[in-house]
Amino acid sequence: MAETRTKSRPPRARYEHAGPVTRPEPHSSDQDATAIRISFGDTHLTGRLSDNATAHDLADQLPLTLSFRDHNSVEKTAPLPPSSRSTAAGDIGYWAPGGDLVLYYDDDAPYFDGIVRLGQFDGGMDALERQSDDFDVSIERAD
Repeated sequence: MAETRTKSRPPRARYEHAGPVTRPEPHSSDQDATAIRISFGDTHLTGRLSDNATAHDLADQLPLTLSFRDHNSVEKTAPLPPSSRSTAAGDIGYWAPGGDLVLYYDDDAPYFDGIVRLGQFDGGMDALERQSDDFDVSIERAD
């Protein structure tokens, strides 16, 4: 049976890493970005990693398989391996204080200091939003 989810948001005080809510700079198009494919179940999403040091560190670790969980009903997060370390729906981010890779699927996600934008998805995020807790995702170069 399909689960119905409402779009109501919990109060900001419930967020574990609450801080000032500000929006990052608008997306830039990086022609040197690394193309990636993110797969879970029968779903395959494409995206790209930005041309910055943190994104390069992540690209150097690919392929990866990580266990994601829903976080605050606006994003999916997974801890990255220890050697790697401004948001809107479709962003791929790194939560530096916790060491998690973040896949934003909802524009209502607040921005927190400590998030490094690594890239963004090319298409819709509905399939990602529908995933339940604890699902494995493969991330690889999509050359």
